[in-house]
Amino acid sequence: MNLLDLAWRNLLRNRRRSLLTLGALCVGAMAVVIFGGYVAAMINVLQTDTVRDSGHLQIMRKGFLDFGRGNPERFAIRDYPALINRIADDPELKPMLRVATPILRVQGVAGNFAAGASSTYAGTGWQVAERDRMLGWDGNDLGLPPRANRLQADQPESGVIGLGLAQLLSMCQALELRDCAMPPAAATQDDAPAIDASLSQLAAQSNATTTPADATPAIELLSATSGGAPSVVRMQVLRTERQGVRDLDMVYAAMPIALAERLVFGPEGKGASAIVVQLEHTEQIPAARARIEKLLADFPGGADMEVRDFKDVQPQYNQVVNMFSALFQFIALLMGAVTLFSVANAVGMSVGERVGEIGTLRSMGFKRRHVRRMFILEGALIGTLGAVIGAVAGALLGEYGINQAGITWTPPGRAMPVPVGVDALNHPELLLGTVLILALIACLSSLWPANRAAKMEIVEALRHV
Repeated sequence: MNLLDLAWRNLLRNRRRSLLTLGALCVGAMAVVIFGGYVAAMINVLQTDTVRDSGHLQIMRKGFLDFGRGNPERFAIRDYPALINRIADDPELKPMLRVATPILRVQGVAGNFAAGASSTYAGTGWQVAERDRMLGWDGNDLGLPPRANRLQADQPESGVIGLGLAQLLSMCQALELRDCAMPPAAATQDDAPAIDASLSQLAAQSNATTTPADATPAIELLSATSGGAPSVVRMQVLRTERQGVRDLDMVYAAMPIALAERLVFGPEGKGASAIVVQLEHTEQIPAARARIEKLLADFPGGADMEVRDFKDVQPQYNQVVNMFSALFQFIALLMGAVTLFSVANAVGMSVGERVGEIGTLRSMGFKRRHVRRMFILEGALIGTLGAVIGAVAGALLGEYGINQAGITWTPPGRAMPVPVGVDALNHPELLLGTVLILALIACLSSLWPANRAAKMEIVEALRHV
């Protein structure tokens, strides 16, 4: 007698119980697939946003991530145009390369002396045209619109600051900002030194400082040059840009790299903190990294440089990915427990109802292993069927239901909302893994009641009423 056929017929005996068990397994599989697809979609969005901001790879002096901001001259790449040209002209890198651009990190004190306000800032200098290309990257084919670049190539003396920094500098009215809090009035001290007078004098003495020709609001940026002397430039504020993290919003500044170079290295100085390399696709990182390291070996001063990927530059990326992975594992564990108890309960009840049948089968020559296999096959059938139906239903619901609903949310660290999506159809390993694992759990959960059935004595089973 065919054990598989016998197990299938036994499932159809009590259709109500089989359907209830099947429904529980379908819901469990749907939950795993939908949440797994959601995690995959969120990681893709996070990766896209991170690569747009930081590129795939960054070439920098060794130790820059730990000490570079405190000593810009020691860790600066002075001859970055030659290195960028070598990367852009390399025949192996050219098909993979999208952008290779320098960036310059700068920090110091920002002042709005008309309002008597100042605060610390942490800025980045960009090449405006290359920044535009970086913000349009969509190598994961998510269809996300390009992020707006507020810097203007035809305004080299202008930049962008965070909304929080604008509030600290009392620029809400000057920039005509909404949702911008004004600082409370404070008691003045007649004998307090006027910080704006000393810093304004530095600005007036700086050869790099220019006076704006129009009424565009401006701030003074103070930093130390590579030689240690104070340097001040006047930067017109094009607009503010809200950041997703409050602490970053209160110090954020972006500017053309030429303005940042004047601030850090003086009027004639050149240098970059790092060279950002953005590729066409994330999967090209290992090949591109290996090739760049070979180019650095033949470049003057290249032995003192290293190549870091975006996960090293933005460590919060791995933290968020690990958080979502832990949540997915927890959900999968819960659904596995649902499968375990549902199938064990169904098979256990089936064994209890069929004691006489088990005795009859044993008396006809069925061995203990045949009885055991029959009940394990029942659990495997219902587990596999429920997992397949649930996985397919979850993938279709995610693709044609959730993805089409237009739901958005704002993740931590972002200022703009992103669509809620489920990317299950593009991850067959998720669907296959869900089916295989739930089917395996169903087999394991059938093992105990199947062993109980196999150990029954023939005489006792036949006498059972």
